[in-house]
Amino acid sequence: MLRKQQLFIGIDGGGTKCRARLESASGHLLGEALAGPANPATDAEQAIASVLDASRQALAGAGFTESALASCQVVLGLAGVNVPSALARMEQWPHPFGRIKVTTDLHIACAGAHGGQDGGIVITGTGTSAFSSIAGKQHLFSAQGFPLGDRASGAWLGWQAVGATLDVLDGLQPHSGLTQALCRTLAVQSNMDLIACCLPYKAADFAALAPLVLQWQQQQDPNAQRIVQQGLDYVQALLQRLQQTGVSRLAMLGGLAPAWRQLLPEFLQQQLSPVLSSAEAGAVALARQFFMERSE
Repeated sequence: MLRKQQLFIGIDGGGTKCRARLESASGHLLGEALAGPANPATDAEQAIASVLDASRQALAGAGFTESALASCQVVLGLAGVNVPSALARMEQWPHPFGRIKVTTDLHIACAGAHGGQDGGIVITGTGTSAFSSIAGKQHLFSAQGFPLGDRASGAWLGWQAVGATLDVLDGLQPHSGLTQALCRTLAVQSNMDLIACCLPYKAADFAALAPLVLQWQQQQDPNAQRIVQQGLDYVQALLQRLQQTGVSRLAMLGGLAPAWRQLLPEFLQQQLSPVLSSAEAGAVALARQFFMERSE
């Protein structure tokens, strides 16, 4: 039977899944677990259930009973808590843990990328965001969401490709390899076909078209080159804006990060640091920092 001890849990919760990482007070990994969605702005009850499920799984895998929840110091890094009502709901939750701290998924991703230390990140996947944490002060850029923002994201790349193809089908521009490939992919022949196809699209649907843009950019297609250059200019501007917040360490995360990284000017590539660990590991690092500071 394992004796009672202080434990630390890091939670990385998003719209599709919730990851938990359990560590001892000395930093040893004891267990990991995966549960369902955990975005309290979308469904607070589901988020709470997923956090508890992942935490219990991690504890059980390490040989602890559910009573050990009371010994856990937890940082919840959750999507959606930038919405004040969602943050308030999670902070007021009568949880079974020892103590909790609620923060954003961007905060824990940044902490993970930089080994729990200060730094900045640009995340480019389906969406785009930039975040830095310096001496306890946080800065957030480009988190407007699609279609208001998210430039350089997968959703934005696909959306721009659809726009370029609509111009072609309207007779405003000549066809290119990218626009022909997009018509074949979506099985459309006219502007009305394309509008009907894309009218119900959400960000993830547009993002599925992003590989076409990158593929044709490599083949020097003019439409793809124009779109990618606009995205690249934006990524570069975000990195430079993060530097203005005082970060000494920068990293890029997300599914499109490798593509943008190799297109950046050499001087910016050299300023990027490797991602050191996962978001849930970053949440554990923050939990240890926050709660050890509080107990001193």
